[in-house]
Formats: sequence, structure tokens, C-alpha cells
Amino acid sequence: MIDKLLALRGGAELVAQWAQLTSLADVISGVTLAGIGIGLTGLVATRSPSDQRRLLGEGLRLGLIVSGGCLAACALLLALGRLPVLPAALAWLALPALAAGWLSVAPGLLSFWLLGRGQAGRAMLLAGLVLAVPLVALALTATGRELEALLAAQAATGLAITLLILNRGGTWLAWRMPQHALRPFVYAGLAIGIFSPLATAVARQRIGEAASWETAGAVQAIWRSSEWITAIAGGLMQAHYLPRLAAAREALPFRRELWATARGVVAPALLALGLLWLLLPQVLALLYRADLPASRGDALYFLMGDALRMISWVFLFGLFARGAGRAVSLGEFFSLPLFAVLLWLLPGAMTLTAIGLCWMLAYVAYCAFNGLALGHTCKTSGGSPPQA
Repeated sequence: MIDKLLALRGGAELVAQWAQLTSLADVISGVTLAGIGIGLTGLVATRSPSDQRRLLGEGLRLGLIVSGGCLAACALLLALGRLPVLPAALAWLALPALAAGWLSVAPGLLSFWLLGRGQAGRAMLLAGLVLAVPLVALALTATGRELEALLAAQAATGLAITLLILNRGGTWLAWRMPQHALRPFVYAGLAIGIFSPLATAVARQRIGEAASWETAGAVQAIWRSSEWITAIAGGLMQAHYLPRLAAAREALPFRRELWATARGVVAPALLALGLLWLLLPQVLALLYRADLPASRGDALYFLMGDALRMISWVFLFGLFARGAGRAVSLGEFFSLPLFAVLLWLLPGAMTLTAIGLCWMLAYVAYCAFNGLALGHTCKTSGGSPPQA
């Protein structure tokens, strides 16, 4: 809905600019949510209610520390001019975007915590609230101030939820590095949370410079259109199948859970991607505008890459369940960072078809690496995950 309103107000260029700002914010929140958040879901599912509440408070403190360090590093790089991921006209919004990302840690962790408790309905209500506040702010703001209004609304929502969790948990004075089971997930989160959004921002910057920001906006529209499918698939894998994978300690039950994940999530998601491809013009017109410069042919490689991405997530959650943080960290370089590298190496014109081909090739490599890494991890561990 946000992209739809932005497209109506300022076209694909405004959509691409907002995507760049959210990528910068995602660098900050992602270092927590991509590691500690996923770990929180799995741990909460096996703990008592009192331990669940403690894990949320400790996870938030740990996440704010980790994301705060990332915020300071990114702010320094921006000050030194070593992080040129925004157009010059948006440079002054870089620090607000970083701050909004830091405050987004609390809503994200609360959602992961609710999923671990089996409260998917409450997690959906939370997601609706987090989306509704920026939508209202965008609807009320004047033309030309859309990006500032969105960042302010996101920051205000995140601050309110941060204060609520810290106050309810009585953890105001406990600002020390927590010593608990969530710490091993920090390293995987740093790899995924830093390199994925940063690589996405670099990729958009490259597309905007080599082609146009109109093309970058079309790429963003294709991504967003399929995100309805991939995000649901990833959420189901995490909320339902990750705890089951973690509980399957022997080799045979673990393989059964992997196949159950593929059958229950990936298979229907692949059918949904095929339907999206058939109805792409109508979907883009509904979500954005009818004149958006993206056709079925342009989107084909993107959607094939999305299919491989979801298959690779089955292996990824298997690696998380086995505690293979090093493999998760190494594998991250074969996904979005590889996509950004391929764009820089791309010969010829920067067309949508060429960009989509780079997207697909990156996830061919990512899927292969995760599958091989999971097989090696299961073989060397004798089929059982490490004991906590």
C-alpha cells in the first residue's frame, strides 16, 4: 500500500527512493532480526512462559546493542563519504533512516516472539499496526514530504513498542551484554543483516546510475509483487517448520521435516509464482500504475530467482536448526551480495531482462551452497544438532 500511494504521488522514482531509504534502515534492524529474531522464534517455542518473557527482554537488549553498534559504524561511514548508497538529494535523510531502523528492532523482535509462542494472529495484528501508522502519516502529509513523514511514523511506532517492552519487563537498568542462548545467533544476523540490505542498496544505486531510477523503480515493483508470496513462505518456514526442524535431532526425522517444509510451503508458493507471472500486468496495475515499464518477459528471470530463493530457504532454516552459524554467514555472500557483484560485471545494456538474469544466477549459487552446506553439516554432526 505504501508503494501504491508513492507511485500515485511521484511515480516509480519516488518508489525507488523510498526503497533506498528502507534498505539503509534494514541494515540496522536486519543485523538483529535476521539472526537473533530467527533464534528467538525457535527458542521461545520450547520454553516456559516465564522464560519466554525473559528471552524477549534479553533479546531486545542484545538486539539494541548489536544494531546500535551497526548504526554508529554506518553513521561514521556516511560522515566520511564511504557509504554512497543514496542519491545526493536524499543524503540528508540517511541518519533519520538509520535511526528508524534501530527503533524497528523492537517491533520485529516482538513479532518473532509471538510467532514462537504460536500466536500468529497477534503477530499479524502487530504487523498491521506497524503498517497502518506510516500509511496514515503518508495520507495526511503534504506532497513533497512523503519520505520524511514515513520515516517519522516508523520511528515513532518503534519507539513506543521499545519503551513498552523495556518498561513491562523491568529491564531498564540491565544494560549489559546478556549471557544467554541467543548470543550465537548474533554472527549469522550480522552477515545477513548487513550484507543483504547493503547489497540491495548498492544494486539499486548501480541500476539507477547505469540505466535510470525509473528502471530501478520497475525492479522494485517486481520484487514487491512477488514479496507477497516469498514473505509468506519465509514466515511459514520460520513460524511453523523451524521449531520442528530444531526438535528433530535424529537424521531421519530431520530429513522428513525438510521434505515436509518443501511440500507444505515451497510447492504451493511455486504455483503462486506461476499465477503471478500470468497475471503480472494486472497485479502491477493494481499495486502501482498501469504504465509501469515491466512486462512478463522482464519478470521471468526475477520470478525464477524467487523460486530458487525459497528452495534455498529450506536449507537455510535447516542450517539454523543445526546451529551452523558459520555456514549461514558464508552462504550470505552467494545471495544478494553476489547479485550486486554480477550487476557491476554485467556487460552491455542494463535492461530489466539482464538484471533479472543476474538475480536468478545469484540464487542458483545460493541454493547450491546452502544445500551442500546442510549436507556436510548433517554428515559431520552424525545427524544430531549440537547441544546447547
